[in-house]
Amino acid sequence: MRRWLPGVALGALAWACWTWWPRIRDEFFVLAGSRNESGGWYGFHSGIGGAAYVSVVPAMAFFYIHHTCHDSWRCLRWGKYEAAGGIFRLCRRHHPDLAGQRPRRELIRQLHAEHRRRPM
Repeated sequence: MRRWLPGVALGALAWACWTWWPRIRDEFFVLAGSRNESGGWYGFHSGIGGAAYVSVVPAMAFFYIHHTCHDSWRCLRWGKYEAAGGIFRLCRRHHPDLAGQRPRRELIRQLHAEHRRRPM
């Protein structure tokens, strides 16, 4: 790949933004809901703020719930370790193979060998 291509693309993007800045700014205000509204907060809540309440906040909550420990709803630790073939995500305290300890090299090798021995 040519090394100068990203520089040219970035330069073209900078030139386009400089040339069409008033139109870009106007479209942003329309999308944000703050153009020709009765008030700034009304426009915000009916524009980009309303979209954030409906989509971003629940998405972050579902992402966090999906990646926390699946052992108990009260355990809010990050579930880094897979169990039952990847069905569950558990923290090191609740994972049956770790017994509350960080995974050591010997345990990783042992579990990997057991996994490789299983029939596919």
